[in-house]
Amino acid sequence: MDFKNKIVWITGASSGIGEALSYEYASKGANLVLSARREAELQRVAQACESHGGSMLVLPFDMVDLATHAQQVEAVIQAFGRIDVLVLNAGVSQRSFVLDTQFDVYRRLFEINFFSIVHLVQQVIPVFQKQQAGIFVPIASVAGRISTPRRAAYGASKHALIGFFDSVRAELHGHGIQVSTILPGYIRTEISLHAMNEHGEKYGKMDPNQAKGLDPAVAAQKIVEAVSEGKNEFFVGGALERFGLFVKQLVPSIMPWMLRKIKNT
Repeated sequence: MDFKNKIVWITGASSGIGEALSYEYASKGANLVLSARREAELQRVAQACESHGGSMLVLPFDMVDLATHAQQVEAVIQAFGRIDVLVLNAGVSQRSFVLDTQFDVYRRLFEINFFSIVHLVQQVIPVFQKQQAGIFVPIASVAGRISTPRRAAYGASKHALIGFFDSVRAELHGHGIQVSTILPGYIRTEISLHAMNEHGEKYGKMDPNQAKGLDPAVAAQKIVEAVSEGKNEFFVGGALERFGLFVKQLVPSIMPWMLRKIKNT
């Protein structure tokens, strides 16, 4: 697929994978809609994309503010007349033991990582149906397939996201709608710094595997290529995570043993 002049809406575009995808889609000639909570950071990303010449709409909002979703969709339609790609990257991770984690943290994490995405997708589906075309790109996680210690809430939310979009893909295929679910492994972003701890506060530490992860620019290139090729599901990351997915699929009986060996850090 050629993304030149396509309308690509990216949530969570102010940092990490979302920021890297903004640059990659801009380099392909796409017109961008950049969303996240931090307007100043979105403006910074937009300025960095300007050299590629595409049009841009900076559309800051909080994903969990469901009451604004309809007007955000309308703002995009008013600006560009259509939506070709919706990248659902907004989300938060978690680092805490199951027993220690306050129940409200589970609720908050699902509100961000799952329910807010479901709600926005429901607003965009009629747009895609009218166009008889459109691409959803949910950024899930390897954790949605293999949930490791101290990631229970995060892994559960990403598992739910994968399952939800499996149904979306099946239901809307006849309308020309594509779903490319992305499973990132360790990508060198600040996701662990901003993760929730057991009290819902910032974890504030860089995970060693995260620090050694794949360059987000490289990850973005691979993701955009996978979406262009119409991949239903695509893993992006390193050899360690790929090996884990291989074991999970082909020798699932040893996965519990492997997970017990992971250090609880």
